[in-house]
Amino acid sequence: MWLPEYQVEQQYLSNVTMYMAALYLACSNTSINTVQAGQWEISKTSDNALTINPSSLRKADHSVGLSINGDSTKITFNGNELVNVGTDQTINGTKIFNGIFQVNPAGTYNNEGIRIAKASNGLSQIQFGCDSNQTSGQIQGQWAAGIMIRQDTQSKEFVICLTSDFGNDDRGLRISADGNTLTFNGSVIAGTGATNGAINGSVNYSAGNPILWGVNSVGTEGGFYSDGAKIY
Repeated sequence: MWLPEYQVEQQYLSNVTMYMAALYLACSNTSINTVQAGQWEISKTSDNALTINPSSLRKADHSVGLSINGDSTKITFNGNELVNVGTDQTINGTKIFNGIFQVNPAGTYNNEGIRIAKASNGLSQIQFGCDSNQTSGQIQGQWAAGIMIRQDTQSKEFVICLTSDFGNDDRGLRISADGNTLTFNGSVIAGTGATNGAINGSVNYSAGNPILWGVNSVGTEGGFYSDGAKIY
């Protein structure tokens, strides 16, 4: 431990630079007031900020290293804000949270919760079940929900589907661009264009058979059915 050097250096900072103090790590043990390769410092600066940076890269504007401002409301790293209490922030790039991400809304209607803007191509999506080690691409079993482009009309629909079905208009649950038609795997099941079927019909136990979307079954076995006036 080079105690005399530590004491002299602190006295120098206090008297000469005014309201500054620093702890130097890996400094020379033979001389003071010098900087050597690999030397770091933890400093309280004249503007009351706390900074951690290589001594050779010290900047008056704290643009290098980790910095906490004088009233402890903002943390920056290499000039980029990490935390700024009470101030709107913009993050350029990818930020990964290992754990729970929670939003506590404070607004109403369309100014609360999570808002996802449109990309330059007009798309806006949430990906589910993606690879935790990648920020693009898809893997087996990955799902997506959001605005997607219909290939035949180039209209923008709201879609829930497997990402492997991107570009296939006949896959997934889709709400048309005008909000009037709901389709599933290419069949209209509600809204404009839906088939109402016969007056007499039922929704039967399928017994392992596929359900015909948009078509009423006229069978009377295995479930509830109606003749139009009564339910049996």
